[in-house]
Amino acid sequence: MTVLNFSLTPEATARVYELLVCLAKFGESVAIEAKSDKLTITALNLSRTAYASFSLDARSFFISYDFHGSPGVKGGDRFTCQLLNKALQSVFKGRANDSRGRESTVERCDVHVQDQPDKTECRLIVKMLCRHGMTKTYRLTYEPTEVMHALFDRNAATQGWKISARVLREYVEYFGPKTEQLDLLAEEGKAIFTSFTEKIQDGKEVLKQPLETAVSIHTEDFEDFHMQESMHIVISVKDFKAIVTHAETLRGSISAHFSFPTRPLQFSYQNSGVHCEFTLMTTGDYRGASSTLNPNFISTRASSRQQSIAPPVAAPSRRTSEMPPPARPFGNKPLSSQSQRAPLKPRSNQAATEESDPDPESLFMPGGDGDQTWDPPNYEQEEEEEMLGWDASNEDPSASFHPTFRDSGTVPRAQKDRQPPTYGSQEGLEPTQRLSQLHGMFD
Repeated sequence: MTVLNFSLTPEATARVYELLVCLAKFGESVAIEAKSDKLTITALNLSRTAYASFSLDARSFFISYDFHGSPGVKGGDRFTCQLLNKALQSVFKGRANDSRGRESTVERCDVHVQDQPDKTECRLIVKMLCRHGMTKTYRLTYEPTEVMHALFDRNAATQGWKISARVLREYVEYFGPKTEQLDLLAEEGKAIFTSFTEKIQDGKEVLKQPLETAVSIHTEDFEDFHMQESMHIVISVKDFKAIVTHAETLRGSISAHFSFPTRPLQFSYQNSGVHCEFTLMTTGDYRGASSTLNPNFISTRASSRQQSIAPPVAAPSRRTSEMPPPARPFGNKPLSSQSQRAPLKPRSNQAATEESDPDPESLFMPGGDGDQTWDPPNYEQEEEEEMLGWDASNEDPSASFHPTFRDSGTVPRAQKDRQPPTYGSQEGLEPTQRLSQLHGMFD
């Protein structure tokens, strides 16, 4: 035979009603699990995508707490049962101080379990001891059940944040009442909460609530923030509102622990002997957040911030390997010939474009040297420019592995036309006839 007896103060009685209202958002029934050190009340939705748990500490939450399990029975160190949430709410409703300042008439609440073999039905008996010697007794029928708990590994949840529940409650009021999904995103030093819906009306491709509400909270408003940038995690708006609303009643801070989309997310907070945990399944995508080997994190932690800003080590070696070394020149062919100069021109133009880095959102073209790109081509000026080439000389072997600025030795075209032609070149043929022997058509 199991013995479970505990007593509550008027404030603790009001806490029980508040947590029952929160659990009603997750399921119609609640499960109670009693142990020697705590009393746990849980709820699991029908789709098994959201789990809520409230653990009441035996020493700090109750006036008195007495539990004795059934010895010699499997699982006798705990007691589990299941009840309808509406039945419990009707018992604890209105036992707290109302908004008008009137005090509650309840002085103490006593609860004990009737689990005796000689009784036909199992009962959960609740007695409200009120003023002037009046006592209200409620007998609720329960059924034995096996409580299911959601497992969550805090070590695997490397990302998360922590913020005051009062601050977060102010932003939750902006979300629409008919929205379904909530998108969590970290971008540009802010946490963005976006509520939206995907429902259509009567098979038509028309959304019931096409409006999206986005709320941005700066990371400085969080007590702790560490989340990968451009990563979307989607949860239910209904569950999030229920969690934040109850967390605000405890006047504490709410923490979120998660790893990646499609992995569980857990909200937790505690105060006044109540430890609350909510485990939710998530959806979402990365949208390029995990495409890099070293993803950026928006974090208030100094170590993580320095790690995200540090450039990758392999970047300089990869840039050098993009340009293959030129072929070794043969004979008297100069290094600055047109065949070797062609692949280097696009390379220099691309480097100049990367250094300018214009504003993509600007309506105007950048000024300065960028205006020359719209001028007509001037081939004479291009011939006089210095070209970026490879130093293939054998004078300095170490210089052949690094790109250097090399003088091509070109001369302007006007001076080149005034120079007398050289007939001693080996590349052409010597003349076979004198100019005096040439005769025109009218000679």
